[in-house]
Amino acid sequence: MTRIGVVVALPAECRTLTRRQPCRGEPFAIGDTLRVCLSGSGPDNAAKAAHRLAQVGCNGLVSWGCAGALRAHLASGDLILPAEIVCTDGTVWPAHPAWHRETVRYAEALPCKVYSGRMTASEGIVHGRDSKQMLAAATAADAVDMESGAVIRTAAVLGVPALVIRAVADEAGMAIPRSVLDALDPHGNTRLPKLFANLVRRPSDVPALLRLAVAFKAASATLRAMAPHLHAPGKF
Repeated sequence: MTRIGVVVALPAECRTLTRRQPCRGEPFAIGDTLRVCLSGSGPDNAAKAAHRLAQVGCNGLVSWGCAGALRAHLASGDLILPAEIVCTDGTVWPAHPAWHRETVRYAEALPCKVYSGRMTASEGIVHGRDSKQMLAAATAADAVDMESGAVIRTAAVLGVPALVIRAVADEAGMAIPRSVLDALDPHGNTRLPKLFANLVRRPSDVPALLRLAVAFKAASATLRAMAPHLHAPGKF
């Protein structure tokens, strides 16, 4: 039986797949063919979650969630199905070709723009316009996240197929406000009391925060539209 394991970094991203409140690091089932593991943010957490999903019998891995755009043509809510991922050490890992083609065909029927090219991995949040431009120039990638490189590399080590499904949240010209960055805990979750306190000290961050919230809503809608594809996996 094909059993897909999905690595999701953040609870808000996980809610695009299920209303359940998962425990971090513990895989749980959504139907017969799908297992989800809430990893927390970052490559180390993602790799641990990928290994854990393999331990419970998953024979295909997906990195699921949001990404930051590195190119101006990408808008919030666009879907990124990269054919390859550039890891932080410069190595390039491909998505499983047949699975990737099948997923692109499914996505092209959705009411969003779909891009299939290259993503890159990052050890931390790439939050500024200049940083995004530099990363795009260095990697020739269209978008970035922190977990997909670890998931696809772990899949290669385990000998199982892998796929990356990401929706654009912050656009290339959008900077994540300092009030948000300072309110994140080590797992990437937002500490709301800290965020509110930061905004009191930096009220000029409020418009950028509102734009980021709208962007995340668009990305979440795209992921929810894509979610049924995970429940009907083809053969690798």
